[in-house]
Amino acid sequence: MKTNQVAFRVTALEAGVPEGVPIEWQGRELASGPLTIELDEDSQASRGALDYSRRRAQAEFHVRLKFPEFAAMLADLGIDPALGEPVRAVLRSEGEILDDHGFALSGRCELRPHELLDHASAAVLPGH
Repeated sequence: MKTNQVAFRVTALEAGVPEGVPIEWQGRELASGPLTIELDEDSQASRGALDYSRRRAQAEFHVRLKFPEFAAMLADLGIDPALGEPVRAVLRSEGEILDDHGFALSGRCELRPHELLDHASAAVLPGH
């Protein structure tokens, strides 16, 4: 690794989408309820690098997406519990290293196969 690059391992991550996301199921669009995002158990795999010579950061996060209200609703209806399991995903992101040493990361999210999601996509847009 070049001396102007700093490698790091991601050890904690918590994020959420309080308003949730739309889920299409059996031809109907349903509200997911709040969505929570956390590191997957194998946080050793979540890593990145900072390249200060280019002022660029890149990271790969192995995460679990949880829909607790939606999962509870499915359970209450007696529907297969596998549909309410967390969705595992890998988020590959990159962006600028900011003047305050923060990052403005964005990127595509690869969703792993899941009983509920047969064709879905996700992305993280740049924020502040």
